[in-house]
Amino acid sequence: MSLLFICSLALILSFNIGANNAGASMATAYGSNSISKFASVSLIFIFVFLGSVYGGEKVIQTVGSEILTVDLASLNINFTLLILVVPVLAIVIANLLKIPVATTHIVVCTIIGIGLAINSLFHEKIFEIIIWWILTPFAIWLINYIIGKFFYYKIINFISSFKDEKKIDKMLRIFLICSGCFLAFFAGANNSANAAAPIVSLGVINAGNAALISGLFMALGALFFGGRIIETVAKKITDICIIRAISVHITGGALLGIACFYGIPISLAEIVTAGIIGFSCASKGFSNTIKNNSVSKILKFWLFVPIICVIVSFIITNLLFGGIK
Repeated sequence: MSLLFICSLALILSFNIGANNAGASMATAYGSNSISKFASVSLIFIFVFLGSVYGGEKVIQTVGSEILTVDLASLNINFTLLILVVPVLAIVIANLLKIPVATTHIVVCTIIGIGLAINSLFHEKIFEIIIWWILTPFAIWLINYIIGKFFYYKIINFISSFKDEKKIDKMLRIFLICSGCFLAFFAGANNSANAAAPIVSLGVINAGNAALISGLFMALGALFFGGRIIETVAKKITDICIIRAISVHITGGALLGIACFYGIPISLAEIVTAGIIGFSCASKGFSNTIKNNSVSKILKFWLFVPIICVIVSFIITNLLFGGIK
């Protein structure tokens, strides 16, 4: 019964991850008015699923077996329950508040809290993951800030030199949608581990099948509830034109792809939102961007929610489970 409940919780988590991450993976296409909200989440449904099936196994292995020095299957099954409950609650709250929370950080930090409580962490791997978490959002922010500040209008002028404006506009919109699908694919590949890894670590399913099922429920979450987050990311940070959107898609997808190659779990929501903030800083300035209520709210969630997850899982592990079983 406990195992059935845990598996059901993993599916709920996958569903909520899909709902939350939809806004980050296709928000730029929607924000630039190149595609409807329904079409955005429909494409995510397809490419998130494909990404999780064909590229999710490495990250699942990292999250499931390379953070703790002990096998979850050898511990009390309630540890796995805790790994799923804390992220589910955090993501449900984020979805209700329409905020693109860093799902990956929540899951990994919950595992870290347990590892601290039972003195069972791969410190080298944790350090490697944290370095990635620091560098990747900064990298995509910097790249898109530089593009927005120094190259954006040069690109606009170059494109404007072509006479057939309708044809150019159509090609750009097609390229935008394709780049969004590219991003969604690697989003599925990287983020499917968040819900699948704890179940795989129990030995009840292999990584390939877990990625398939997790990807399906992520895709369903995006299809049915992804539109809520799209509004926040696409409409409330800065105005997103097609060229800016393509830049965010390509740079975000490339970083996610590199992370998947190395098996590193990183946050899709954080990466894409950082890219959009980079363009906002380039066009509106740093102070005006930081004063934006949506940006301020997102940054607070990114900073405090992972820390809270570590503390909560650490306290619960000590109080209820009493350390190592």
